[in-house]
Amino acid sequence: MKLRYRYQLFFLFGIIFLLFAAGVVIFEQSRAKRHKIEALEDRLNVYADVVNHAFYHNAPIDSLLKLFPDNIRLTLVNKQGQVFYDNVFRDIESMDNHGERPEIVVAKKLGQGSSMRESATKGIEFLYYAKSFEDYYVRVALPYDIQVKGFLRVDNGFLYVTLLLFLTALLFISFAAQMFGKSIRRVIVSTEANTHRIKQEITSNIAHELRTPVTSIRGYLETILEQSLDSEKQRQFISKAFSQTLSLSDLISDVGLLTKIENAPHSFHTDKVHILPVVESVCVDLGILLAENSIVISTNIPADTVVKGNENLLYSIFRNLTDNAIKYAGKGTTISIHRYNSDNDFHYFSFSDNGIGIQDEQHLSRIFERFYSVSEGRTRDTSGSGLGLSIVKNAIAFHKGTISVKNRAGGGLEFLFNLPVGIK
Repeated sequence: MKLRYRYQLFFLFGIIFLLFAAGVVIFEQSRAKRHKIEALEDRLNVYADVVNHAFYHNAPIDSLLKLFPDNIRLTLVNKQGQVFYDNVFRDIESMDNHGERPEIVVAKKLGQGSSMRESATKGIEFLYYAKSFEDYYVRVALPYDIQVKGFLRVDNGFLYVTLLLFLTALLFISFAAQMFGKSIRRVIVSTEANTHRIKQEITSNIAHELRTPVTSIRGYLETILEQSLDSEKQRQFISKAFSQTLSLSDLISDVGLLTKIENAPHSFHTDKVHILPVVESVCVDLGILLAENSIVISTNIPADTVVKGNENLLYSIFRNLTDNAIKYAGKGTTISIHRYNSDNDFHYFSFSDNGIGIQDEQHLSRIFERFYSVSEGRTRDTSGSGLGLSIVKNAIAFHKGTISVKNRAGGGLEFLFNLPVGIK
């Protein structure tokens, strides 16, 4: 693991910096060479101007060549491309038309042009420079020999400096990769430890929650099997055992739902869901419990409230919030569910009750944790899986929303959450 992280980072950043340095060197070498070519073209331009001045004043060009480099080639070409003077080839009548030579073509358009190519008549590579004048073109050229190559050779000082910087950067990258690798290992070790601890806590909590109904069921059944009970007593014990099996079934179902939300969110299909019918279904399904506890639900959700989401998870949000209020708010309370705002992205909902609330607000930040129990006040009825609010938070997170909770000024709790807007 140590070598893998360190050397992966080293090679990754090393290659990136190498490519960057190579790009800088290539660019700088090309730019420097281009500057030298331009300097050489400036010299050839001066030669062309001198030749034009001499030709304009009928001065002998051959004698003028003594002022130029010995290996220079001078050609005069008329506007039709015919050569009428060349210091190398005296038999100018046998020479091809030069109107399509690259440097002449450019000079026609821009007034001057250059090219590096092999001479069609001499078979030697030349640097050609042509300049357009009123009635003709003056073309001067130097062979691309050792002298010119030496002039165009780029100074390697910049290359050496770049190489030195590259080696220095490699040392820095190696050091940084080592430090970063150590940090990654510490994070991985810490993450693995936290993950292991969380898994142990979850396993311990689930085992504890399973133990209670299983122990109760076992006790009821052992009593029925080992003691002579009348039919009424047997029925009572069987009914209690059945009630515990329902609690056990709810716990298994809720654990499965949480696991599916966290590990397989892609398995939940999303569509346009009207929220008001979802809330009404919750009210109908929990109607008996609501009546038994004299709890009234007041809703204020516009009929056109459409959410982009999974209908079953949206149902579980309002179902578990209502279950939580029934268990802990107290008898004779009122539950209020309303949409208090909307924008282009989200609908904003409030779910509140006017019950006893949570006296110690340090518990508010933890009530969405799995199996977390508030030991004070809200203990009227603790049946259930203990996962309801955790499911609520995860289901809202699945819909890219957030949820918070606070004590109401007039008593009770208020949950504020948002869900994504669907197409109406």
